[in-house]
This record gives sequence, structure tokens and C-alpha cells, in this order.
Amino acid sequence: MLRFAVERRAATADEVDAALARLDDGSGLYFGCDAGVAGLHPLQATLLSEPAVVFELFEDGVDVEALDAYGAALLADPAFAEFHAACGRGNGSPVGALRAFLAGFDAHPRDASGSADDDVAADVLLLGALRFESHRLAESASRLAAPASAALGVFFFAPALLRRDAAGRWRHVLLRFDSPALAVLGAERERAPATRSSRSGSVPDAGLAAAEPRDDFPPGGYAAVVARAVERLAQQPLVSLTLSQSFRRRVGAASAAAAFARLRRVNPAPATFFVNTGRGERVFGASPDLQLRIVGRDVESFPVCGTVARGHGPVGEAEAVRQLINEEVDAASLAVCTDALRNDLAPLCEPGSLRLHDRRRPMALATVVHAVDRFGGRLRDGVDAWDAIVATAAPAMVTGTPRRLALAAIGELEAGPRGWYGGMVVQVAANGDALVGTMLRAAAIRAGIAEVRTGGDLLADSDPSREEHESRVKAVSLWRALGLSVADELETAIAGGAGGAAAPMARRAASSPEQVSLGALPSAVALRDGGDPFAAAVVDALLTCGVRLDEAARPLVLIGNAAATGAAERLPETGVVAIGDAAARVLAQAGWAVRPSRPEHGRLVRCHATAAAPSAVQGPGFVAMRYATLTLGAAPAGKGADDAVWEVWIRDDADTPLVLADVRRRIICLLIRPESLLSDPAALQVLKTALAVAATARA
Repeated sequence: MLRFAVERRAATADEVDAALARLDDGSGLYFGCDAGVAGLHPLQATLLSEPAVVFELFEDGVDVEALDAYGAALLADPAFAEFHAACGRGNGSPVGALRAFLAGFDAHPRDASGSADDDVAADVLLLGALRFESHRLAESASRLAAPASAALGVFFFAPALLRRDAAGRWRHVLLRFDSPALAVLGAERERAPATRSSRSGSVPDAGLAAAEPRDDFPPGGYAAVVARAVERLAQQPLVSLTLSQSFRRRVGAASAAAAFARLRRVNPAPATFFVNTGRGERVFGASPDLQLRIVGRDVESFPVCGTVARGHGPVGEAEAVRQLINEEVDAASLAVCTDALRNDLAPLCEPGSLRLHDRRRPMALATVVHAVDRFGGRLRDGVDAWDAIVATAAPAMVTGTPRRLALAAIGELEAGPRGWYGGMVVQVAANGDALVGTMLRAAAIRAGIAEVRTGGDLLADSDPSREEHESRVKAVSLWRALGLSVADELETAIAGGAGGAAAPMARRAASSPEQVSLGALPSAVALRDGGDPFAAAVVDALLTCGVRLDEAARPLVLIGNAAATGAAERLPETGVVAIGDAAARVLAQAGWAVRPSRPEHGRLVRCHATAAAPSAVQGPGFVAMRYATLTLGAAPAGKGADDAVWEVWIRDDADTPLVLADVRRRIICLLIRPESLLSDPAALQVLKTALAVAATARA
């Protein structure tokens, strides 16, 4: 065995950034658990940007290549004679070769002071990535007669790493081997890191594809495929099925490392990764699935299933969590994923040791909210991390249950091979510890084209249109990271869109026909407060809209109860915006059926614009707060056509009017509370539009 010690020293942010930037042009890998549920996900990261040895895995063996003189000297050491014997195509055990490589290192290493430290072996790492097709590793013994020619994955080894701990501190980790030759070559490496070779480097501009990239399916096409899958799920013993589709965009010579830096900053995730394979391909992503964590003989898995768009702010997040937890199909899908993973790990674990520790824990990421299970067990004697990796390749979350039938359906229904989608990013240490993430929410860049593949787990009662929308939402964080445009309906559906929810609505107004001719937002309004409990909040909301208060100004803003009665009739020339119960009283004065009701305070309602609403408030639905002691009933009856002037701008899920306007008399009634911190920012856009209509000069 090769004896070694480990030296650790602090790393600066500039050193980490420089190492990440090198991944644009050279082989290497970043794998970090950058976010997740507190207490569930182990926050840490490893960055290898200067590999000495690269391993390519095939179904029938491993090809190994030294990338510099240090790597060549390491492979020539007698400690790796057994490893060399296991290398090469046709030897039939790629995982066995990697296992033999790590076994060449001393099982009882020392720290920098020379003291024995068994934990030091955790810093001798193989880092790599396996494609979706790596599930064939479990079948390799029966497939050696005709192994596939394409590589299933790539792994790297380096004597120098950067590692981040749970507190966010980065450190250099340097392996100091007893070999004099390696000591000399290691010193040369540290002095001149830029002189070492890579397998290929960046993709040259001359290789950029001429044809415009195309998605797997046109809009609606994926929903049609999902509909076919749902029929299949209802007709055969396929419990669940995960389908996916690829979107492709031209990115030219864009820096993948810069895009990854943006993605990590705005969308940290439990399995964040960047891989430069050294074969003209860079893959980066922020996956919600931390597939395996192995410490000693303890193994844990963190299956994820169920996705809803994360709304704006804490209220949007809370509403997303409520929607997710109340979604029975997603709950069932996650249960299937957990049971399937348990089934994969059960043969490897001591009987009775597998236990469910957490069920459907909400996990809020930058643009979506997921539900996470956590379960774990204890590996049997003679079983290691490599066995668990092979057993869980292409897990139920990315295939379905049972896996054999799911793989057949995937091959028939999907438009093309998955490649890296659904594969694994892997970190295995010489002491047996391991971390494995599922490669989802990833962009693969080849020849100036970025491919983003997304999908979802299906059951027999899945909704095809919902699945198509969810698939597109999952791609948004990657398009943003690459600096590409995102459709307005996706920007407004998730958190983090430019300008929040109101901005896309405003953009749409410029290109959509107006049903209402809007005036400019008034510079001032007069506020009449009839005892409203949230008057100060309304004032703040008006100021936020850019409107000051002036008792001599017009239009009027009415809140509370006393000031509202008859106001619209007494002041027909002023323009009126009424909010809350004041709005209900104005409507009662105008002939609407309004009756007292049991108070409903602090109630969130889902709001939807109607065709009659001005285009400035058209767009996806939003959430707003209601405080009410009055209930709106039937519209005024017995009026002629010229007098039927009330339009409904906003309704709730039950089709109840929430915002109504008499544009001819410039009276707008808001039965929602746009000033509430719990209302979506889109509610303020409704208030702005109401103020503009109320201020419009009468014809």
C-alpha cells in the first residue's frame, strides 16, 4: 500500500473561483451539497480541477490514462499492481478496478504532524459522473458478449483538492506520499499548475453546429406523450413511470463555468455539480436529489418527488408548500420512489435495519418546492459503497417501477437517449465513505449547443398538461444561468423573475389590445378612512405605488365602513377606488346583493384575471389576502344594456368576483387587500391599474 499524509490549509475565495474557472478548459469536477433541508442534507463540497489520472468506465472494463508526469508515476507505483491487472476493456469489472485503485492507499494514514488519523483516508477521493445508461453495470456479467462501445462514465483522481466544510470554509487538501518521486513531482505541480495537460480543453468554435437546435417536442407534444404513458400505466403492471424531454438552445462560446457560478449563486441545491469530461463536453446542474450518503456502514437515501413552482416571497413559498402537501398524486409518487429505493438497497443491508426517518419534508429551492423522504439502513458485512452505487443506478425517481418495464417504456416513448440526465455524480473515499447525487436540472454543452432535459414521475392519474408545464418550469434556472430568455408565463409563475410578478404583466400590456383606456397613474389621491384596521398599511402601499396623499386630490381611495356608504353616488365625478369592506358597501349602493357574513379574516384566495380585465393585470394567477365581514351576492338586475356597466376583472377559484369596475363612472372595487404583506406583488399591480382607471378623464 502507498503510505501518505494529508496537509490542509485555508483557501481563499479567489483560489476557489480560479479553480472553478479552470473547469471551462480542463478536465475536472465540482460536487457540492450546497442547499437542502437542515438536518437532512450534509452541506459540503469538493472541487477537483487538476486531475492527474482519468478513468473511463465501460460495461466491460476501465480505460485509465495519466494526464501528467505525476499521474504516470502514481500508476507505476507497486501499490497499484493489482489495479493495473484489473484495467482495460474486456476485463469485465469496471467497478472492481476502481475499488482496487482505492485499495492501493494505506488504510491507516497520518495527518501532517505524523500522527495516525483514520479519518485522513476520507480525503483520498475518486470523483466522477456516470451516465443514465450506467444501470447496465448491474447486468455487465451477462452482457459481455456484446458490450456497448460508448463510455458509461468518467472518474478523476488528483493529489490536490479543494474541500468545503459544513460551516462554508474552503481548504486545500494535499496528499503527501512517501514516494520520493511523487514528492518531487508534487512540488512541481504546486509551483506550475497551469502547465499540466488536459484531455481536450474547450470546444473550438470551428466545431459549432450550423443547424439550429430543436427541442424533442413542440409545445403540447410532451403532454401527448405523457397521455400515452398514462394509458399504459392504466393497462399494465407498471406502477410508475418517469418520462423526460430535452430542450436545446444555441449558446456559442458561452462560458459554462460562468453559467455554473450564476446557477450556484441563485439556485443552490442538494447535489450541485460541474463536470468537464475532457472529451469536448461540459455538464453542470443543481439537482434536488441527493441519492446516497454512506458513512462507514450506514447508508441513507433522500428521494425527491413532487414539484410546484415556488411563489414570490415567504407567502408564495408557504402556498407552494400547501399545494405540494395537498397533492395526493405527488404523495403517492414519492411513496413509490421510496419503496423502490428501499427495494434496491434491501439486499445490501442488514435485515430490519432500513427505517423511514422523514416523510415528505418540504424543500424550498430557488424556483420550485419539492417533497423529500429520508430513509436509511446498515450495510451488510462485505458490502461497500460501490455495491450501493451500482444497485441504485437509474433509480425509480428517474425511471419508474418496476425498473425493467419502465426502461422499456422510456425507450419507446422518449425522443432520444438520455445521456447524462438521470445519471449520477459520485464521490468515493478510500475509507469507504461516499456521496452520490442524481444528475437532474442539468445543462450539457457540446459544440456550442446547450441541452437541458427535464421530466417527472407519472402515475395512472397524472395530468399531462400539468406535467408539461412542470417540465418547462424545471428548465428555467438553467436558461437563466446561461443568460437566455424565458417565456413570460414561466417568469411570472416562479420566484426570482425579473421585476417580480408585476413586470411581466407590464411587458404584456405593450403588445396586447387594451379593453380599457388607461390614464397615467395619478400623482396624488385622497384617502378616506372609515375606521379601517389597516389604514397605515394602505398608506404605505399607495406610497409604494408612487402615489402621494393629498386631501384635495382626485381620485378617492375609500377604506373602512363609514366613509364608503353612498360615496360613489355623492361623488360621481371624482373617480373612486374602494378596498375591502368599503368596496362591498360601494357595490351594495350600486345595487349588488351584499349581506353580512361570518368574518373571514386572514384568508388567502387565488386570483385569476378575466377577459374583461385590462391587459396590465392579465397573466398567471396570483395569491391575495382577504379580510371581509360582507359577502357579495347577485349583480344588479332589471337594468338596461346601457346601465349594465360593471365588469369583473378578477375572480377566485370558485368564480366569485373579487375585483369589479364600473369604468364609465371610474369606480373600481377591490374585495382583496393588496396592501397585505401576504398578498402577491401582482396585487399591487391591480391597485395601480385601478388608480389609473379611476384617474382617467371622463369622455
